[in-house]
Amino acid sequence: MNIFTKKIHAAPSAAIAARTTVLSAFAVCSVLAASLALAQNQPPPRRDDQQQMQAQRYEQVQRSNNNDTRLREQRDARSFDTRAEEQRRASEGADASRRTGRMTPDERRDLRRQINEVGQDIYSNPPRR
Repeated sequence: MNIFTKKIHAAPSAAIAARTTVLSAFAVCSVLAASLALAQNQPPPRRDDQQQMQAQRYEQVQRSNNNDTRLREQRDARSFDTRAEEQRRASEGADASRRTGRMTPDERRDLRRQINEVGQDIYSNPPRR
């Protein structure tokens, strides 16, 4: 079994990379120069065009303001929901802390009655053997 090692020539690959970089930079500079030349050859915008552009900008600002008010309203609604949720949790916490003590005689009686009713529903029909 012959394994031939491939010699890597660093100098030619570095030269290729350098040429590619120089050509890429030249292409980018050419495109920029062409765009600058075109921009210089265009006449200055007319007043009508400027007014139209200002009107468009004004409309965009109005749209963004409308979007801002919508977002603000949504945030307010969310904050209201979160506040309501926090209040509900706080009240549940108060109920839970209140329940840790002893039950009143009425609560014990109601609990016994509920347990008996459930037991009767479950065991109403005797199992068949």
